[in-house]
Amino acid sequence: MDQSTLVNLSGLDRADLPRILSALPFGVAVLDAERRTLFLNRALESLTGFSTADVAGVFCRHVLRGSFCLHGCPCLPQGGDCAQGACSESREGTLINRHRRKIPVRLTSLPILDRAGNFLCTLDVLEDLSALKDMETRLSVSASPGQMVGRCAVMEHLLRILPAVAQSDSPVLLTGESGTGKDLLAEALHRASPRARESFVRVNATPMPEALLDAELFGQAEGPGGVPRPGKFQLAQNGTLYLSEIADMPLTQQARLLRLLDEKAVLPAGGDRPMQLNVRVVAATGRDPEEMIQAGLLREDLFHRLNAVRLHLPPLRERGEDVGFLLAHYLKIFAAKFRKQVLGFSGEAQALLSAYDFPGNVRELRNMVEYAVMVCAGDMVLPEHLPLPLRFPQACAPRDAAVTPAAQNKPSGAPKPARKKA
Repeated sequence: MDQSTLVNLSGLDRADLPRILSALPFGVAVLDAERRTLFLNRALESLTGFSTADVAGVFCRHVLRGSFCLHGCPCLPQGGDCAQGACSESREGTLINRHRRKIPVRLTSLPILDRAGNFLCTLDVLEDLSALKDMETRLSVSASPGQMVGRCAVMEHLLRILPAVAQSDSPVLLTGESGTGKDLLAEALHRASPRARESFVRVNATPMPEALLDAELFGQAEGPGGVPRPGKFQLAQNGTLYLSEIADMPLTQQARLLRLLDEKAVLPAGGDRPMQLNVRVVAATGRDPEEMIQAGLLREDLFHRLNAVRLHLPPLRERGEDVGFLLAHYLKIFAAKFRKQVLGFSGEAQALLSAYDFPGNVRELRNMVEYAVMVCAGDMVLPEHLPLPLRFPQACAPRDAAVTPAAQNKPSGAPKPARKKA
C-alpha cells in the first residue's frame, strides 16, 4: 500500500488515515489515477471478501466486478480523466464478491485534490443496499393499493375511482371469479380510507354451523369461562369488516346482517344490551349474485343493501394486454425477492404464457411467475422453468375425464362446457 499517498491527504501520521477509514461503517476504496487499488477499508474488505493485500495494484473493476463496470468505467464521462477530477457522483448497481454473491450497492466516486488542485487519489465509497432492497421487496410484495395494477380500460377505470370509493362509508360489493383480486381490492379500499389506522377484519362466510357462525360474527355475552367474547363486528369497530363469499352465508345470518346494517348495532348472543357500531362493510362473492337470488341462496334485500357500490373485477382472459404487463410486473417483484438477475421471458416461454387463459386468474399468473423465477438459473425464463400443466396440458389433464363412457362417446366437435365461476 502506498502510504505516502494517504498521508498527503491531510498531513496525518502514516497509521492514522487507514485506521480512520477502517472505522467508517461503509466501504471505501482508495484508487490511483489509473483506478488501481491502493487500499480497502475494513467494511469493503468484508463486503468484497478481498483484503488490501489481495488486490493492491489491481484495477478497481476487477475488484468490484460491478454491474456498472460492464461497459467501461461508470465514474468517468466520455473522454474524462480521473486525474483531472472528472469522476461522476453516484449510481446504483450490484457487485459480485469473492464468493460469487451479488450484492446491491450504491457507488460514489470522489476525486481528492491537493490545495494546488493536483490529483492525489480517488475515494470510491460503496454503501451496501441489501437491507434497503429487502425492505422494498417486502413492501412491494405485500398487499397495498399500489399492487392493484392493470392497463386495460376496465382496470384503469377501477383504479381511477378507487380513492373516491374509499373515502365513503357506503357498503361495497366486490364481484369476480376466484383469483381476480377481490381480497386485495378490499384491503386497498381500507388502506386508502380514513379508517386505514383502524382494524381490517376478514371473515370467510363459507358454510359452518349456524351457532358457530353467529358467535363468530356477533360475539357472545358470556364466552368460555364466563368472559364476554367479542365477534368480528366488535373487533372491526371504527375499521372495516370484509365478508368474503357472502352468498354462502346461511339465510338466518343474512337476516341478522341486514338488521345490523340498518340499525348499526349488534346484540351478542345471550346479551340484552346492543352495542353501537361504526364499521364499514365490504362484501365479496365469486358467484353471480342475481343467480344466487333466483336460487334462493341470497336475500334480495341484503343484496340491494350491499350493492350501494359495486365493483367488478374481470377475469384475466378478458383483460387483453394486461397479461404481458402483469408478467413483467411480477417478474420484477420476484427477481428482487430472490435476488436474481432475471431479465425477462424467452420467446417460447412468452408464447406459452400468452396462449394460456389462466383459469386461476391473477393469482395463478402470480404463482407461475414466482415458481419460474425461483427455478430459473439464468437471466431469462425458459419453457422448462414454467409449471408442467402449462407446458404439457394434455399429459397433466385428469385421466378420469378421458376414460369415462361419456367422454368416449362424445363427438370430437362437441363444444366444451362453459367454465363455472369460482
